[in-house]
Amino acid sequence: MTAADLVFNADLHVYTLPSGARIPSVTEILKRTGVSTDFEALPNRDAITRKRDIGSACHADAHAYDDGDLDWSTVHPDVRPYLDAWCEFRRLKQLTPTARERRVLHPSLGYCGTFDGIFTTPDLEPPVLVDMKLGDPKDAAAQFQTAGYLLAHACEEPDAMRYRRWSVQLLPERRVPFIITQYADWTDFQTWQAIVTTFYAQRRAL
Repeated sequence: MTAADLVFNADLHVYTLPSGARIPSVTEILKRTGVSTDFEALPNRDAITRKRDIGSACHADAHAYDDGDLDWSTVHPDVRPYLDAWCEFRRLKQLTPTARERRVLHPSLGYCGTFDGIFTTPDLEPPVLVDMKLGDPKDAAAQFQTAGYLLAHACEEPDAMRYRRWSVQLLPERRVPFIITQYADWTDFQTWQAIVTTFYAQRRAL
């Protein structure tokens, strides 16, 4: 069983196997265990839905930009400032994409997900897994989110455990329109595995 076996329902944001068995995602596990913020449970749903829609569109447009096939005329005006911030991030950090929107699966721990991208940099250090955020990465527990993605990616690409982990928060209103947070604490991987264990323990208790 590999990530290629996953079937993704974009409307429900649900991953399943061909057998129909559901596989929880990294973001679902973080939300269900209370480690990340459950925005769906917050008031002002209209504003939250709008920000989520902008985020989804920005991810799609950034993916197209990184692949070199973005039609700029299709970019929504609300998305454009964030996309410009992403382009500036790419330019200033001299990042070259090697994988974008890649699905990953950890068969033994029983979770999956889709990471934003893996990029190389001119400094010849290991590649970096980058997770794009429009909001505060702390709300998404990005240190554990990125650890979960790399741990699963390592099931098919063992060198992935050497990769660096960054979150980049896009902030169009700033002179430098992004903030990079680097995660170098190896206990993030241990904590992530404990979070997965807690998630399944909670499910069995229901």
